Amino acid sequence: STLRAVLESQGYHCKEAENGAEALEYLEHEHFDLVITDNRMPVLNGVEFLEKLAEKGGKNPPVIFFTGDLSMAEKDRALRAGARAVLEKPPNFGEIISAVAQALAH
Repeated sequence: STLRAVLESQGYHCKEAENGAEALEYLEHEHFDLVITDNRMPVLNGVEFLEKLAEKGGKNPPVIFFTGDLSMAEKDRALRAGARAVLEKPPNFGEIISAVAQALAH
């Protein structure tokens, strides 16, 4: 909710999902310009979410991935599955806003 407040204060419209499976469902029915995901989520963790999204094929939105506990191998796995950026926790809001702007510019 803090991240959402920061992004909305910058003029971005946000929608939250409780877990990776719910986010995939949203992506089936709505267009999103960007996805920001945490690795620690119930149902599907962040890496699993990215891999399922990549399996869908088609034009998927860029993804910014948050983690506080990922090994280098798992970070590489997230990047291979399509993460545009992998950011460490705790979040630096300036870094987040910069990553969002860069992801949306591509």
